Amino acid sequence: MNTDQQVNKRTRADIPEKYRWRLEDIFPDDESWEAAWQAISPLLDDLFTHRGKLGSGASELAEALEKTSCIYLELMELLAYARMRRDEDNTVAKYRNMADRATSLYYQSASAMAFLTPEIAALPEDLVNDWLATEPRLQPFRQTLLDVMRTRPHILPENEEALLSRLGPVAEGLGDIFSMLNDVDIRLGDIDDGRGGKIELTHAEFSRLRENPDRKVRAAAFEQMHQAYGNIGGTLSVLYSTQVKADLVVAKTRRYQNSLQAALFNDNLPDSIYSTLIAEVRNGLPILGCYLNLRKSCMNLEELHLYDTYVPMLSQPVRQYTFEQACDLLRAGLAPLGEQYLADLELHLNNRWIDVYETPGKTSGAFSWGTYKSHPYVLLNFNGTFSDVFTLAHEVGHSMHTFYSHKRHYAESSYPIFLAEIASTVNENLLMRHLLDRCDENTAEGKQEKAYLLNHFLEEFRQTVFRQTLFAEFEWRAHQRAEEGEALTADWLCDLYAGLLDDYYGSVARIDDYMKWEWARIPHFYNAYYVFKYATGFSAAVALSQRILSDAPEARSRYLQFLGAGSSDYPMAILNRAGVDLTTGEPVKAALTEFAASLDQLALLINGGSD
Repeated sequence: MNTDQQVNKRTRADIPEKYRWRLEDIFPDDESWEAAWQAISPLLDDLFTHRGKLGSGASELAEALEKTSCIYLELMELLAYARMRRDEDNTVAKYRNMADRATSLYYQSASAMAFLTPEIAALPEDLVNDWLATEPRLQPFRQTLLDVMRTRPHILPENEEALLSRLGPVAEGLGDIFSMLNDVDIRLGDIDDGRGGKIELTHAEFSRLRENPDRKVRAAAFEQMHQAYGNIGGTLSVLYSTQVKADLVVAKTRRYQNSLQAALFNDNLPDSIYSTLIAEVRNGLPILGCYLNLRKSCMNLEELHLYDTYVPMLSQPVRQYTFEQACDLLRAGLAPLGEQYLADLELHLNNRWIDVYETPGKTSGAFSWGTYKSHPYVLLNFNGTFSDVFTLAHEVGHSMHTFYSHKRHYAESSYPIFLAEIASTVNENLLMRHLLDRCDENTAEGKQEKAYLLNHFLEEFRQTVFRQTLFAEFEWRAHQRAEEGEALTADWLCDLYAGLLDDYYGSVARIDDYMKWEWARIPHFYNAYYVFKYATGFSAAVALSQRILSDAPEARSRYLQFLGAGSSDYPMAILNRAGVDLTTGEPVKAALTEFAASLDQLALLINGGSD
């Protein structure tokens, strides 16, 4: 058995220390966390002395904003530590309790600070601009203040702002309930391994099994996984329906036309960016059909199922990597970003900033998070697959984005959510280009290797652009139905999802009935209108990667400036300075063109056209 797979079967205590993140960089122990938790209340009392006085002068406003920034900084330290401790093992009641307390304190504090935004919004805009021009302490808060002016129509009176803040933990709790169901309570069971044995199905194991060359094994894994969610589908449909209703309540309370407008407003994005993405991707569905037909032909299948779309469609030895090998590939692939980037990358790889392996109760999937006072962290469930290598590249991309943004004042240190998926996808694209460039097409092995990599790129594209856009369309239609006053029943949600699967894949693939439950296992649906950013982010990343690989120093410089921009401006402006304009559908079209070109290359290699 592969060393990585052996590690995956161990308890957390058995995992070597170097593969476990060091959360002591945030708080040395739980007692320190408790002391910091207790210290928030006096900070809030001090801030409250500024209530009703923000209009008295630039210095008064600056002092209040500095104190507010300090409080939020400390709250995020508390929240990150508690939640990441919980993520280590969701069955540990102590850390579930700490995470709940941190979340509750965050929203209680937001409620206590609710006077700030209405008071600032009541100030004359000309006065705020004058203060910005004359008070240096206000400079880190420039974007915040300008954004408050823009947000005026959606700001509530202080008592209503406070009430809405108190409702925050209720809405967020829906996602926490899903996490408990998804990571702890749901029973996925066992499947036959195709050799007379059994495989315990976990989230990480499912990611590996869907690439299993034995069709019966991956078919069984897909059916078992989705039937497990179907078995509690009634509960999950009520849970998701309630989440959608919560989104709608917040949108209507803040006087937005709908939940989509509410979700896009903070990033100052037009509604059209969402509909344009869906329209452009739907226009690209014929090329997806070509890819699926090539896959079907290459795999010698009479009928293509969705469980056939993840496995490499070319004959290739099973690829397993140690974590160290994955890190070496990452170093080589990201070399075009320059010496400073590589030096900062080493900080991530060598200082226990990454929690590597799956253990019982650990949060599934992967993410990047961290704190301003410490550094970014990455959670993985590394299983040694080729996809896991790209997951590492993806999450480290997030962390490097955070690392550079955190060089700014805390008030400007959080990059806009709309930009969140770009740096991660740039890393994936650069790694893929490095691997493709290594292939020697003068040899059969080199051609086979290149074909395998192109297949991987096309599959990543399918999952990132086509699949995430399908998700985006699903949640858009679900929210629209709720806004029309209609119920989101399990049957309706399944019919909607099955219909979308048929639209996107049905021209070539057979959609098994159990796939209608796939919506029920998507965690991102509890963060409304997030998934579309994967598709727009990929499109922007294609353009940025091409510029970086052109070896033009200014392109790399502009990209590093993009990484360090934080929230100093609106996302479209930050991205435009890096050289990409997503206000049109052109970047999405260009990404689809690259998909088509890669598909043509793959078809030539498969059909012997490059001989």
